[in-house]
Amino acid sequence: MKNSLCAQCGGKLHQRKISLDRLVEGHLYFFENVSVQSCDQCGEIWIPGNLAERMDQALQGHLKPKKCITVPVY
Repeated sequence: MKNSLCAQCGGKLHQRKISLDRLVEGHLYFFENVSVQSCDQCGEIWIPGNLAERMDQALQGHLKPKKCITVPVY
């Protein structure tokens, strides 16, 4: 981890894995086990550049999902 302090609040950053969802043009995308840096103080997350690029490729349809799930909408 290059920078151990949050750029937003100055809190400590820690490496952890989370799940993220993105709603793009009415389509929901769900990313599991994303390695991010997370601030203990404010909760801000930082996604590494190479991982953010892969997520963008997935959103553009260039990567095949490993599975599909059904999500109820209310």
